Amino acid sequence: MLAATALGLIGGPLLTAPSSASAVDASLPTWQDVENAKQNQAATAAKVKEIEALLVQVAQEVATTEKERDAAVAAYAVAEDNLLQANARLDELNAKLAESTQEADTAEKEAASLVGLMYRSGGIDRSTEMFLESDATTSDELLERLASMSKATERNSKIAEDATRAKNDAQSLGNQADVVSKERERLEQEALTRQEEATALAAAAVEKLAQQEAQKATLDMQLAALKDTTTKTVAGYQERLNQEAEDERKRQEELANSGGGAPGGGGSGWGLPITSYWVSEEFGGGRNHGGIDLAASMWTPIYAAAAGQVIACGEFSNYGNTVDILHSDGSRTRYAHQPYGGLAVSCGQWVSQGQRIGSVGSTGWSSGPHLHFETWPTLGYRVNPRGFMADRGVWF
Repeated sequence: MLAATALGLIGGPLLTAPSSASAVDASLPTWQDVENAKQNQAATAAKVKEIEALLVQVAQEVATTEKERDAAVAAYAVAEDNLLQANARLDELNAKLAESTQEADTAEKEAASLVGLMYRSGGIDRSTEMFLESDATTSDELLERLASMSKATERNSKIAEDATRAKNDAQSLGNQADVVSKERERLEQEALTRQEEATALAAAAVEKLAQQEAQKATLDMQLAALKDTTTKTVAGYQERLNQEAEDERKRQEELANSGGGAPGGGGSGWGLPITSYWVSEEFGGGRNHGGIDLAASMWTPIYAAAAGQVIACGEFSNYGNTVDILHSDGSRTRYAHQPYGGLAVSCGQWVSQGQRIGSVGSTGWSSGPHLHFETWPTLGYRVNPRGFMADRGVWF
């Protein structure tokens, strides 16, 4: 039976991207408002309370935005898991169908061969002639032939029964495969919809969270300016805010230009997601391992194997803290078990090949620090990363 985990979530209404407009926008005080409030102690106290309340409201909006984004990613994870199980079930049925069909074909050929042999050896006509002869030798020969024919008939009946059973099994399996195939198509569309939804919501969340962060930074500075008793103006605080923003921008630019990416990264091709590792577990095996485990020390940098868009980031099923990247050819790569607080990208963000996206960790179903790396050429199917990357000129 197909997995029905969290079907209430999967079958529910589609989540929508958060509005870029914030309820705080209309209430934000201007720097002139803050300047005016500083001229009067009572006005200052009132403005402090107003800004503190707005900061609480911004925090609530941030939490709501993150919750909407995380709900979309969770729905995507469930849809993906359901599709994986449907694909596995369909592959199993198709294998059994091929086996039963082959068994029926073999039984039919064996039965036809046996009947042909009986006719070529004389069959009933020759046996009847023997009955008319009185010689004891021919009588013995007849009895032997009849016994042989009886055994052949029993065997032929058994072969016919086996062929009928195999045909019936094949028909039943074929019917089941048709049902599962239709369900698989539905689940594939569901997973695709959830993936697109999560991607759109993540991109919108990036924009909104940046806006909310800017609001909070401004409110924090305004609050600091109001509480400061050493000056009567706020011009210095505004300048400091602008300077801090510029310093942060330069810091990020320097990081990207000096060691922020993997050696040889920044291109449009493909590369290793990690440069120092040893393989602790291969793809497949007895527990049907879905990726390749690249063991390394905690906080070892992880890089994007190719350029693409981050469509999932954060807690993702049993993978722990995870990043998923959707590439231009429709394939996806997954970087799992990263430490909490260790992701270097945001959901919805576009990344280049070789750009640092996180660090090695041991979250989720993990027994030690490593990168669990998966490759998905298409939605619903994982393949061995060794072959997938080798096809793109990269070898582990």
